[in-house]
Order: sequence, then structure tokens, then C-alpha cells
Amino acid sequence: MNNYKIISDFGCDLPETLLTQYGIEVIPTNLHIEGEPDALSDELDISEFYQKLREKKMIKTSAINMQTFKNRFEEQLLAGFDVLYIGMSAGLSATFTSAKLAAEELMEAYPERKIYCADSRSGSGGVGLAAYLAALKREEGADLEETFAYMQNICSKLNSWFTVDDLFFLKRGGRLRTATAVVGSIFMIKPILTVNEEGGLFAWGKARGKKGAMEELIRRTEELAFDPENSIITISHADSMEEAVNLEMMLRAKWDVKDIIITDIGPAFGAHCGPGGLAVFFVGKDPEEENNETEEIPTPEETNNTAEAAEINE
Repeated sequence: MNNYKIISDFGCDLPETLLTQYGIEVIPTNLHIEGEPDALSDELDISEFYQKLREKKMIKTSAINMQTFKNRFEEQLLAGFDVLYIGMSAGLSATFTSAKLAAEELMEAYPERKIYCADSRSGSGGVGLAAYLAALKREEGADLEETFAYMQNICSKLNSWFTVDDLFFLKRGGRLRTATAVVGSIFMIKPILTVNEEGGLFAWGKARGKKGAMEELIRRTEELAFDPENSIITISHADSMEEAVNLEMMLRAKWDVKDIIITDIGPAFGAHCGPGGLAVFFVGKDPEEENNETEEIPTPEETNNTAEAAEINE
């Protein structure tokens, strides 16, 4: 009944203890580090990774190719397991598409077996939260079809809200879908970012200073989470554990949250958000239902700031 494996990719950020406890497999990818030998995403020490980013070294990640997925999926099929793959947003990486193509080919070769692919429409701790909830569902006795249906529902309601210290890394990685934008360093402007219906990133609004950004993350949780007191919330941080703990304390001061998981933002998204990034993930309402209007990060003309404008493309 529960003879299936939960597999995710290098975009899944969840503490190693939980991955091990619930048997969630994460497929790594290569990190291409400027002037240094390539390393696997799960082998580079996370503090060392962020130190390289602080030194402005160029670190690139590669989408996992179809053959890698075929090999990993087929290993499980041959061992007698079906597969539930929960991947990072297809709007952020070609990785999910590679997994789907691999699954389709294998289903032709192994028609008696099943591989289901669920797009988390999120990244980092959002993918981790989805995989964790799927594992809990499996622990309750849900079969593969039940857990996949549950995942489709969960992923459609997964909220991702985060802030960064410096748009330099988003600009360099070309990961933010918005117009010309700038971090107002003089005025300590912090962008509030989220994921749209297509799974891509866009700027929702702005806050003044890191504390203001953290308060905005809490406000989004308060307004959009279905039931904060009975929710599992994931906080992800980019080498900023102290701020993550402070955010957890601020959340717990408002609600007796069922559980809060703090996890690192791994290389998949750390390379694009840079050190100091902070994010919160939870199951909740679509922000569009709240009739909120998307705000763009202020341009130099709006702030009178002479800082360089960052052209951020898809």
C-alpha cells in the first residue's frame, strides 16, 4: 500500500535529520564555481558556500538532466518501489520538466509501475515543506494516489514569501520577473518577493529595513495562512540563522504554531538570493484572493537614489 519512495531535487531545503527520518531522497546537481573545481550541491559546506558568494564569486547551478532522473527513478522501480517526485517550481528551473520526461519514458518501459510528479510551485523551504507533508501523509497510511492528490492540493495553496539583502544576486542570476529595480541602500529598502501562479518570481512590495521586512513576512502569514495555530511553517535563511530564530520568535509570539521548521537556503536558491535572504513558507490562500496589487521595487527616480538600476529579466 505504501510501497513508494518520495524523491525531490536539489531545490528541496529541509534539515538532514528530517530527510533521513522520513526517507526523502534529494537528487543533487553540479555547482559551477568560478575558478574552482565543480562540486555537488550536497557536498559543499553551506557556510563555505555563502562565504564564496560574499566574495562575489560566480556560482552557477545546472538543471538536473533527464538521464539523471531516469537513472534514479529506475533504481526505485527495479527495487519494487513506485515513485512520488516533488520538485522545485517549473517556473524557476527546467529540472521539473526533465523529471516529467524521464517519468513518461519509464512508464512506457515499466507499465506496471507508477511515477507521479508534483510541481511544488515553490523553492527552498517550500519544496521541503511539501515533501515533509507528503511524508507525513504516507506515515498516516495514504497510498501513492492519495498522497499525490493531496500534494496537488497542497502545492496549489503553497505560499512563498521572502526578502533579500541585495538584489545583486537576483540580477546576476536573472531570476526575478519584474521591471528595472534597485535596492534603496540609502533608505534601507528591502524587497518583498513571492511566487506567481506560473511559479516564477516577482516583487510584491517593499519594506524599510530588515525588521520591517520580517514584519511584512509575518503580516503575509497572518493574512493568508489558513490556520496559523495548526500549521507547519518553514523558515529558510541564507546564512542568517539569528534572523531566522528571531522570525520564529515573532511568529510564536502571535500564535501557538503547531510546528516551525528552520532550514538553510541551499545552493539552488542561495546562489540567486545571496547571503542574508530570509523566507517563510506555509499553506494558505492565494494572495490574489485578497485583491492586493503588486508593487514594484522602487526605481532610482522614485527614491532619488543614485544607486545603479538593476535590469532583472526572466
